[in-house]
Amino acid sequence: MNRGARVLVVGQGAREHALAWALSRSPHVAQVFVAPGNAGTIKEPNVLNIPLAPDQVDAIARYSREQHIDLVVIGPEAPLVGGLVDRLDQQGTAAVGPTQSLARLEGSKIYCKRFCEAHDIPTAAARIHTDLHSALQDIANHDGPLVIKASGLCGGKGVVVAQTRSEAEGAAHVLFSLPATREGLIIETCIQGWETSYIVLAHGTTYRAWPAAQDHKRLLAGDRGPNTGGMGALSPSPRMTPALEARICKSIIEPTLAALEQAQTPYRGFLYAGIMVDKQGDPYLLEFNCRLGDPEAQVLIFRLESDLYEILDAGARGHLDAHTPHWIRDPALAVVLASSGYPGPGPAGEPISGLEATEGPFVKVFHAGTRLGPTGPLTDGGRVLSITATGTTIDRARQRAYASIEQIAFVGMQYRKDIGLAGIS
Repeated sequence: MNRGARVLVVGQGAREHALAWALSRSPHVAQVFVAPGNAGTIKEPNVLNIPLAPDQVDAIARYSREQHIDLVVIGPEAPLVGGLVDRLDQQGTAAVGPTQSLARLEGSKIYCKRFCEAHDIPTAAARIHTDLHSALQDIANHDGPLVIKASGLCGGKGVVVAQTRSEAEGAAHVLFSLPATREGLIIETCIQGWETSYIVLAHGTTYRAWPAAQDHKRLLAGDRGPNTGGMGALSPSPRMTPALEARICKSIIEPTLAALEQAQTPYRGFLYAGIMVDKQGDPYLLEFNCRLGDPEAQVLIFRLESDLYEILDAGARGHLDAHTPHWIRDPALAVVLASSGYPGPGPAGEPISGLEATEGPFVKVFHAGTRLGPTGPLTDGGRVLSITATGTTIDRARQRAYASIEQIAFVGMQYRKDIGLAGIS
């Protein structure tokens, strides 16, 4: 194992701050670089921001080669879909993430749906449409809730759960106006149940499961309002059981990895399965993501006891069988503080106050949409901060997170006040 490793984290959100923070604490790591990072990553010991955007695939690959980077950890989906891992593979730089062809599992919901159907992976019944007229005819022929999905990447905002026909028609009109629907749109039967995030780190058919997490995608309390990239998370998922976890692995994770191995395209990196558990207790795949979730990453990494560098390096190089990661028993909870206007565009450049009073042994503030101004951190995006806390119970973690939030202020700050209420133990 390298004792002076140089690691590059690609991305600028709270997920990447969490990755950089944990990697910088490894005794194996000498320096962490973040491209481009934020106002939080720049303050971590042994972490350096570099001015490269995640979609600058060629520049990131060149920087990795010139700076003798030992491991590249890719946070967001766009560089994966853009072929960054392919470029890194060509020059012999180890990377955590799938190649461009495999990133289609996230980059194209149509491809993912067809893959699931071909390999008997349980998923919602769906119809694919390449034009608005046929989509509207489909909607007119189906009663009840429908799920309308743009096929391409939308930053977690390309899915609408429509309760009525008029909502479904409005969603189809909006989504067909987006570049992400260039390939088409999916209309799914809405499975009634509860949702959980199940993430594994894989190399071929060998994988290590991470604890289940519960995301909160809707903007407003009570799971109301539009879908977002995530307004909060907790781990472990309160309703997950060992029996259900075994079913998810047997019916979804393992068949997926085996099918890719048989096709001589073995998967490498994080595979995130968004799961809906129906009223009969059966798990169905909603979607695959080819990276850690955000805000799930914050709660999972804050609970991690093992050395993150050892785990990720093993995943990149095919040595996962020699590593079993461990997490603290205490649950963790994260609350996202967003700017006004989110999930749409909003103001930037607002000063953030109170951060110095928030952190302690059980609370960590992970920055997302922030940048460093002349006198301190400023807002610079929709999701601004992720306040993450642990406790002996979900309720205790929740109390700590919200007590810290009371110290923080910026103009237009919005957040959900019910994260974790459904999972108090």
